[in-house]
Parts: sequence; structure tokens; C-alpha cells
Amino acid sequence: MIVQFSYSLEPDQIVMPGPIDPPRVILRSRMIEKPKDAGSEEVRWGSYNNTSFVHMFVHTGTHMDVNFHVDPNGYTLGAFEIGDFVAERPLLVEISKTDMERILVEELEPHADALKQSDFLFVYTGYSKCRRTDPERYLKQQPGFSVDGARYLMENFNLKGVCVDLMGIENIGEAKTLDPQFPVHKAFLKAGRKFYLVEDANVEALVRKKLHRSYAIPLLIPDAEGMMVTGFADVEG
Repeated sequence: MIVQFSYSLEPDQIVMPGPIDPPRVILRSRMIEKPKDAGSEEVRWGSYNNTSFVHMFVHTGTHMDVNFHVDPNGYTLGAFEIGDFVAERPLLVEISKTDMERILVEELEPHADALKQSDFLFVYTGYSKCRRTDPERYLKQQPGFSVDGARYLMENFNLKGVCVDLMGIENIGEAKTLDPQFPVHKAFLKAGRKFYLVEDANVEALVRKKLHRSYAIPLLIPDAEGMMVTGFADVEG
């Protein structure tokens, strides 16, 4: 059975900080005659086909960060191959968290044996339950990894990436105020190897299911530091 763990990009399902616009389709050509109420935008009306541009922020909805996001010398998407985004041995762990809490080393250590056999980690905190009911809380009060928790994973296991049911791998508002900024992102993405983080994911869809394989597929735009993904998994249960 295939289960999707990326959220839809329908406008009413996107949760983003206020100043950032959701993806926008910009008309290039349309097969109808120009409507009377159409603006002055340069659209090729009465065309032989329908074509569009898309204006988008790549960290919209379920998306990935790759190394270049926080490292000017880090890997961009162009350094990754499609197989890097396929996990043959994904692992899901449940670590319940609420406002501003941290995922700690001692909460990861009981899963060490399973992590040694895995190539991708899903963490379900349950905090995503407030994504629809209280999106402002989901954005501003979210928990995240501790720096030590991130380092523990990077130093002890051979993972391709980590996926969380949180807006970010760490609380974004707080991370901007720290010195250095975004220490958790850097602990993951400046560890000296290709790595990616999948954020704002519907991990709840995978809970209590046996995972066989998972996929987090971005548009492979070579110079990008991240990208929206379509995420899905082959599961039982």
C-alpha cells in the first residue's frame, strides 16, 4: 500500500510565516479568448495550448533542506542522485513533544540498534496535530531537535536524512536569535556528507504501519538549497 506523507499544496492546506506567499501560477498562454475582466498582464490569449509559470518559495509545505541551505560551501540539490531520495530501510520512532521542547539524545538512544540497520529516520512528535487547529502555535511554538540529538545521529549512524512532523528541525524563531544561528540545521547539514532534512511532513500517516520503502522526491533544480517534495511510502497496515 502506498501512503503519502507530504501535505497537499492546496492554498488552504499550506502553513507558512505571514510574509511568504504560497506558490502562485502565472498565466503564460490560454486557449480561450481574453476575458473582459482580464488585467493587462502579458498572456497569450486564444493560444493553441495552455502554459504557465510558477512562482514559489522552495521551503513551502513539505520540503527538504540540503547542505547548501546553511553552508555556503555545502552540497546543492545538483549533488544528489535520485536514489539518494529513496530509503530502502526507513525507521519511524515516536517521541512525543509539546511547545518548545527538544528531542534529546537519551530519547534516541533506545532506538540505537534499529538506527544501525536504517538509512532514513522519521520522527513523529504528535505536534503536527495542531497544524490545522492552531497554525500560529504550530509555526511559533514548535519543538525540535537538540543540537546534541542531531550530533548523536550524525556521528553514530549512516542515515541519508531525517523527516519530522514539525515546521522545522528546530524552532525557527528561536534559531534566528542564537549565536551561531540555526545550530541544529548546521549540526545535520555541516557534518561533512550529503544529507537532507524533510520538514513539515505528515508523519502521522505512517504511524503504526510497517515501512518497506520511502520516497521524498524533489524537483531536481541543481543550484537549489532545498525544494518542495512529494513524499510517499510503501507500507503494510
